[in-house]
Amino acid sequence: MKQAKSLSVRLAALSAALVLGLSACGSPASTSSSQPQSQSQSQSQPVSQAQGELVSQGMMELKYAKLFTIEMFEGGYRMIRGGTQDLEYLVVPEGAAVPEGLDPAVVVLQQPITKVYTASNAMMSLASKIGALENFKLCATKYESYYLPDIIAQFDAGNLAYSGSYKEPDYELMTSTGIQLHMDTTMVDSSPEVLEKFAELGIPSLVEDSSLEPEILGRVEWVKLLGVLFGKEAEAEEYFDQQEAKFNAAVAGESYGKTVAMGYLSSDGKCYARNGGDYLAQMIEMAGGDYVCADMKPEDTGNSSMTFEEWYNYLADADYLFYYNIGQKVYSIQELIDANPLFADCKAVQNGNVWVTCDGFSQFSAEMADILTDMNAVLASDDPASVETTYLVHLQ
Repeated sequence: MKQAKSLSVRLAALSAALVLGLSACGSPASTSSSQPQSQSQSQSQPVSQAQGELVSQGMMELKYAKLFTIEMFEGGYRMIRGGTQDLEYLVVPEGAAVPEGLDPAVVVLQQPITKVYTASNAMMSLASKIGALENFKLCATKYESYYLPDIIAQFDAGNLAYSGSYKEPDYELMTSTGIQLHMDTTMVDSSPEVLEKFAELGIPSLVEDSSLEPEILGRVEWVKLLGVLFGKEAEAEEYFDQQEAKFNAAVAGESYGKTVAMGYLSSDGKCYARNGGDYLAQMIEMAGGDYVCADMKPEDTGNSSMTFEEWYNYLADADYLFYYNIGQKVYSIQELIDANPLFADCKAVQNGNVWVTCDGFSQFSAEMADILTDMNAVLASDDPASVETTYLVHLQ
């Protein structure tokens, strides 16, 4: 859950945007401040249903995602409720009228939504899988930092441009491009002035929380939200079903009895190991491995900072090392040892069982099932060095 201060900033920002009118989305709206309802209240008392303007067809099935809901209405109207923020976005089909009597806190998004600015690489990764990447016109990551072929192609074709960091967007470029929607991540909490500025410009903001989903497939299921925004619901459903089937097929029935360490060194020599509750630690366990730091912050995602000597106590006897290749990158066993000579004494290094994540690994948010498949293939094999993988690269 986010801090109350962050929530109030978002609500204030969205209210300000609606006061100015959502002309960029092609639909009028007005607003006044209101207290957000709990998610259960929002589901049991739909705003539009209470006004009698729309007829509910029930909730879209979400098998794993917990931080958003989608209510379906006749005529193709969809209400996205923003999970932990309890914000509401009514997606109105192209050519359809905006219902009267909406709760003033509802953000109206009129389709087609074809000019989006995003600071979320996760959403771009998912959008690329349903043919919706072209709807993103501006982003907060530079061209040279991308590894996803589809995104690089959009840059090369002149359909996508860098527009400043998420903390300092190019607002003039936003307005000249006619941006209709700002999609951000929870990192924007550290820069509330960004939300305030978008509100001033009359551009609505949607802050996605996919990285906070408790289940791994919940992250992938955010593709259904994108399907609603961009009129790609069938494509989103098909992609998610494919990923779910592939993910379940890669889950090991039991542990292979092989221990795995995962972490990295920063460029200044600090050491970071994945927390026991991190999604990658969960995937190691699902793939049949025994994560050596499973007892370290088992409720927390992300990494914990420690000295190398502290991490060495975990990884020295680990059968495998999955090195997250950011910070101090390595592309050979020798480079790993050069980074810290103690690596040479580790069991995984001595046995040649070291893999690094592929370049741009964090950008492949849509391929969770494929990453799990790689992990399972490595851990299940009696000759892991011969296994062909895409997202884990064997070091020699």
